Amino acid sequence: MCGIAGVIFRDGYGPVGQVLVEMLGALQHRGFDSAGVAVYNCIGSRDGDTYILRTVTADVVGALGKVTTALGEMGADIRSVEMKPVHGLSFDRFVIKYRGSLRDLIDAVNKTGVAKVISIGRCVEVYKMTGLVSDLEESFNVSALHGSHGIGHVRFSTESTVDLFHAHPFQSTLNPDIAVVHNGQITNYWKMRAFLERQGVSFLTDNDSELIVHYIAWLLEQGYSLEEALKRSVRDLDGPFAYIIATPDAIGIARDRLGLRPLIAAESLDGNVIIAASEEAALHAASRLLGVRFHTRYLRPGQVMVWRLEK
Repeated sequence: MCGIAGVIFRDGYGPVGQVLVEMLGALQHRGFDSAGVAVYNCIGSRDGDTYILRTVTADVVGALGKVTTALGEMGADIRSVEMKPVHGLSFDRFVIKYRGSLRDLIDAVNKTGVAKVISIGRCVEVYKMTGLVSDLEESFNVSALHGSHGIGHVRFSTESTVDLFHAHPFQSTLNPDIAVVHNGQITNYWKMRAFLERQGVSFLTDNDSELIVHYIAWLLEQGYSLEEALKRSVRDLDGPFAYIIATPDAIGIARDRLGLRPLIAAESLDGNVIIAASEEAALHAASRLLGVRFHTRYLRPGQVMVWRLEK
C-alpha cells in the first residue's frame, strides 16, 4: 500500500513542489518507508546535451574529487556543482554537458565507491529519501520548487529493499526525462524484465516499479504515443497496480484491468490544473492549498488518461 500523487499546470508554471508536499502529506498513512518527488521545468529547458545529475556522496575526504574525475574521464564537461549536506551525506547537483551513454555515465559514478546517482535528466530533478514527507521537506525544501508538473510517492515496502535507491520516483536511461510512481505489484515482473533486457534495457534495482518506466520508455522509442503506451501496459502488465507517469510535456495515469488499486483524477474548472492521487484526501489538500475547485473523475478498471502542457 503506497501513495501516489501528480500535478500538472498546463500553462507551464506553478508551485509544483508545494502541491506535491501537501498531497503526499495527506497520503502519509499509506507508507512510511520513503518519500520522493520528480519536478519538471521543461519550458525553455537546456539543450539536448545538457543534463542535471544528482548524486548522493559519502562525507569522506576526496569523495567529490573522485566523482568529478569519473565524470571527466567519461567526457562530461562539468558546468556547475552544488553540494547539500544531509545527515552525514552530501546530496550533490552537477550540471554537465555530455553526449555519451547515460548508462555508462551512471555506472562510472557508481563505481567510484563513494557516490551513487539518484537521478539524471534534461529538465527533471528527483528528490527522494527514506523516511517521511516531512523529512524530505526538511532536507530539500521541496515546497519551494516551481515548474510545470511533477509526481510524488510515499512508500510502504512489500518486497524489495528499503533504501534511497528503491524509493520512487524511478527513471529510465532510455529517456531520462520520463519518471514513474507506482502503487501495487507487477506479478509478471521477471518475464517482462527478461523481455526488456533482451531489447538492451538495463535495470538498476529489483523493484518492480522500475519495470514500468522502462517499458513505457521502450514503447515510446518504438513510436507509440503516450496514450498507446499506457493502454499497452495495462494489457501486458499483470497484477494489481495504479501508476502516474510524467514526460517532459505530459502526465499520464493508468489503472490495472481489474481495478484492484485506487486512482482518482481531478481537473480545475478552467482546465489549467490537473491533479491525480490514490485517495480523495490528497485532492482535497491540493484544492485547499490552491484555492481552486476541481471536477473529480474516478478511473475505471483498465482506464488510462493523459494531459499535456499547452505550451
